[in-house]
Amino acid sequence: MKKVLATLLGKLIQGQGMNAQRGEQDVPDVPFGSDGQANVRRVGQELGNPPDLIHESFRIQNQTYRILYIKTMTNYDSLQRDLLGQMRQIAQSGQTIAMGQKKSAEKLADATSLLLEGWTLVSIPGKDGFVCFKTDEVVGRNVERAENQSIVIGPQEAFNESLENNLSLIRKRLKSPQLRIEFVKIGTLTQTTVAVVSMNEIVNEKNLEEMRERIKVLDTDSLLDSGTLAQLINDQPLSPFPQFHLVERPDTVVSGLIDGKVIVLVDGTPYVLMGPSAFIEFFHSPEDYFNRWASSSLVRLLRVFGVFVSITFSAIYVAVLTFHYEIIPANMLKTIAMSRARVPFPPLYEAIFLELTLEVLREAGARLPTKVGQTMGIVGGIVIGQAAVTAGLTSNVMIIIVSLSALASFVTPSYMMSNAMRVIRFPVILFAGWWGFVGMMVALTILLIHLLNLSSLGAPYMTPFAPLRLADLKDTLIRLPTQMLSNRPALTRAQRDAKREQGSMKRK
Repeated sequence: MKKVLATLLGKLIQGQGMNAQRGEQDVPDVPFGSDGQANVRRVGQELGNPPDLIHESFRIQNQTYRILYIKTMTNYDSLQRDLLGQMRQIAQSGQTIAMGQKKSAEKLADATSLLLEGWTLVSIPGKDGFVCFKTDEVVGRNVERAENQSIVIGPQEAFNESLENNLSLIRKRLKSPQLRIEFVKIGTLTQTTVAVVSMNEIVNEKNLEEMRERIKVLDTDSLLDSGTLAQLINDQPLSPFPQFHLVERPDTVVSGLIDGKVIVLVDGTPYVLMGPSAFIEFFHSPEDYFNRWASSSLVRLLRVFGVFVSITFSAIYVAVLTFHYEIIPANMLKTIAMSRARVPFPPLYEAIFLELTLEVLREAGARLPTKVGQTMGIVGGIVIGQAAVTAGLTSNVMIIIVSLSALASFVTPSYMMSNAMRVIRFPVILFAGWWGFVGMMVALTILLIHLLNLSSLGAPYMTPFAPLRLADLKDTLIRLPTQMLSNRPALTRAQRDAKREQGSMKRK
């Protein structure tokens, strides 16, 4: 019995010792002391003493100064010329170090965070913690032309992967004291810097607060791109439609800020998040506002028509040949019958086969180098299409129909919306192949109901059509002259502006 009690007592004491050790490991972030060597050792242990963590020490008038930096994140020339050169003179002159940015780190978390961002930590004798200087190495692209949102007339600059450069491009175009910028860290591992930008007294405070709350509650290990952030804060994550704009053009972002939108920039990505967004806005291009209103309106109508053709053209052909061939004119019926004489598959399978083949060619061309990809898309489409007709796997008419549908999908200025239309096309074709025009109308009705139920930052996705806002229709399917576009859209209008406009309408 005594042995059993002794064993249990020994395990209990051992367990208490282990808990005490765990408690020591989970001690809160204790401030640094004045012992520079101990502080440096503590930072090195926290980072696992990586090989690119450099610790240097030197004596000035019998006092030891220590510096700590990550070699792969630091501009060594700036470190040697600006920081170390001045430190050798401060003991004699008594002056402080003159660097662009300086911070103090009194706790371990602050020191490691700044160190991993490329800052240099300096331990000064007799002072607690570190004095930190910005000596990071800026590696990235210069400001280049927009590629995915290119236009003929208008500014050509595009964002790059540097958050500071992107903010400077915005400030260069928007020199207003009302510009507000808030920084947030997202990702427990990546610690990605995110900037929420808005215009004070112009932005709708409800939209801004909604964006803040959605970003604040994010719990993720990493954030590497603004597209990922858009998916994390979407109103309806299962929808194929984008609910935020991904913009690479500074002029478009500035225009959105002036309209009252909320902008989110993510460090490390050239695309900026902009919302709330309406469905019709994804068919607008910056070039629309640089051209005359008549030509811009015509182009917008062509875009909307192209999207309708992209979704329904193949489905209409399948429905007509399967269920409603009586509506085909007699002269055309003979041509279609001769074209399909050798095809062993029904129109539904033929359309699905060609659509999938076209998507494979498009994806292959996008993943190959530019010159090879263009050649692959053109030659591959011609060769495979001609071979498929010769082998009797498909008809000439179906190839024309599918090619026109694919061509119409490229008129959408937004790449994200274009991808959504590529997805929608397949269920519409299936419904048309199963139930003809009735099935096609069912699919389009489901699509319309889904769009009416969508929202962006809580705002209706189909505005200004549903709910109907007549005042905002002047910049939707058509664009009226610039002189008539004086009011901000209701989607992003500040509440005080909306009340003022309602008051003026009552007086009239």
